[in-house]
Amino acid sequence: MVQEPSMLRKLSGMIPAINIVTVKPSASAPVEEVKPVTPLHEANAACAVCFETTTDMVSLCDSPACTSVFCLDCIGSYLRHKIEDGQVRRIRCPAATCTAVLATHHIHGYVSTELFQRYIFLKEKLRSGRICPQPGCGQPVTSTGRKIKCDACHTASCGDCGEAYHLFACADKTYKKWRKASEHVRACPNCHVDIEKQGGCNHMACTHCEFEFCWCCRVPWANHLDSLCTPRSFLESQSTSLGPNAPIRAVTKSLVVVGATSALAVGVGIAAVVAPPVLLYNGIKQAIQDRKRSKTLKIYNEKKKLMEARAHEAAAV
Repeated sequence: MVQEPSMLRKLSGMIPAINIVTVKPSASAPVEEVKPVTPLHEANAACAVCFETTTDMVSLCDSPACTSVFCLDCIGSYLRHKIEDGQVRRIRCPAATCTAVLATHHIHGYVSTELFQRYIFLKEKLRSGRICPQPGCGQPVTSTGRKIKCDACHTASCGDCGEAYHLFACADKTYKKWRKASEHVRACPNCHVDIEKQGGCNHMACTHCEFEFCWCCRVPWANHLDSLCTPRSFLESQSTSLGPNAPIRAVTKSLVVVGATSALAVGVGIAAVVAPPVLLYNGIKQAIQDRKRSKTLKIYNEKKKLMEARAHEAAAV
């Protein structure tokens, strides 16, 4: 549903633009053994993706229910796009009828060493939450703020841009300008990774953590209520139309809320003053109309009886 653009991948920090020299998994993270991948030489087998027939076909899935085979080009392209897009939480078998998750040794056999290191890096980041962005480190960190302190390499980094920690805002003006200008990019409420909405409804699913939420009010979809969506989306809006920065937007929102509350109070007061006379007038008006209808109906019935009596007299003569 959601796709992250190439510019966003370069600038958002989810896939850092650094050369990862060494990836050290945490002690608690299970290390999966890398197994060799053996091609299947089936001359009559067709690739389940491109439907081309070649002599070198491989089975990518350990599921006994999946009998699909793939050519090396399709496997390489599929895995490369998944890793470059940061969708490494569950890379599934590319077969249309299979939902099995691929093991690490399957992925290792069909991507470059650099791309596989990036895959491990992103998997570790999803597992531990945050990782030191310094080249050659990649150790999990427990810092939750913008300042990331790593106990392994003893450095402090900026959690927004990945550079050495700096007191003032990040100097990446290009990303900031693009981020503010785009109305279709917002941060996931769960993992805080920027995602882009490309049409569709407001029911969103993050491509990185698979968290489902409402695009407007950013509330988890399981707790979403349509009646509260508009007020919540206004209070959590970061649109520059409400102000160039967060403090001014907070003042603008406060003024709107106070104005709406005052208008509601004034409306209730006016209704309390105006309602009794209006209700009394409507009641009197309705009573007069009912009386007129009753009188008209009575006259009609009397005329009807008179005409029927005359008709009987004429028939008797």
